[in-house]
Amino acid sequence: MGYRILADENIERATVTYLRKLDHDVEWIRDVPELGVGSSDTDIAAYATAEGRLILTQDDDFFTALNLADSPGVLFQKDQTLSAREVGDIVHEMSQYIEQPDVTLEYISANWL
Repeated sequence: MGYRILADENIERATVTYLRKLDHDVEWIRDVPELGVGSSDTDIAAYATAEGRLILTQDDDFFTALNLADSPGVLFQKDQTLSAREVGDIVHEMSQYIEQPDVTLEYISANWL
């Protein structure tokens, strides 16, 4: 089963598109009228929580400034050199092993296991 994801503004459109092809339900902040570019981390977390979505981001503020216990979960792409396909494949593989409610903070990297 795919994840429900809210992709932060720093996530490439190609990554969003590829995740959708892998049957993940992905909203991109740039396409969400209530959010958009420049939205605060607090607003992003509140929206993701209300909509039951994990936050996919390259911004480490999500786990330093926010209480992860009160958030819907964060997928942190720490390796910004990964291609859209690599990010999508890693997230998809994670979804095969970790159910969405069990995600608190997971690092998206080539060696995530």
